[in-house]
Amino acid sequence: MTKVYRTALVTLAILAPFAMDLMAQPVGGPPPCWPPPCIPIDGGVGALIAAGALLGGRKAMELRRSRKQKA
Repeated sequence: MTKVYRTALVTLAILAPFAMDLMAQPVGGPPPCWPPPCIPIDGGVGALIAAGALLGGRKAMELRRSRKQKA
């Protein structure tokens, strides 16, 4: 078990300095697109919600039918 801790500690000591660079923010300036309406969020989200509702309805119907057949 000590070898596992030692390996984890060495790996952390080697990777920790690189993690600071990964979490750094970009250098100054305004956001690339302002005001927010230029960000198209609804394009695929509506389709995903509809697909999820259809899949959920189908699974609910299958569950309901299987329970009726068992009774």
